[in-house]
Amino acid sequence: MRQRILIVDDDVDSMRILSYALRAAGYDALPAYGGEDAIIKTKRHRPDLVITDLAMPNVSGVEVIYAIKRDPQTRHIPVLAVTAYIWESIARGANQAGCDGYIAKPFTARDVVAKVREHLEVRAA
Repeated sequence: MRQRILIVDDDVDSMRILSYALRAAGYDALPAYGGEDAIIKTKRHRPDLVITDLAMPNVSGVEVIYAIKRDPQTRHIPVLAVTAYIWESIARGANQAGCDGYIAKPFTARDVVAKVREHLEVRAA
């Protein structure tokens, strides 16, 4: 069975790029358009890993991470944050919420797949 990656972003182009890269690498890519959708889909689908943008309106990526990591049913799911800027305050908030790692924009498909594999291998071990 293919591992499922939930991709959280409010930008359709970023969503397409990430989905394409992950599908080409053999993963199932499940889109979540914004933070509220991400929290619902994480509970419903129990992905193997979540990739979330940090800067989103309404429900931020930090809030998504916090919700996932505070729920006993989902806290084991690794969460990677994708961001064009790692501002100290945002990074600190993401780390405090339980973020497992970062993917910096701009990124290549190879960067994303390598980071995903790294975190899924750690989880499997």
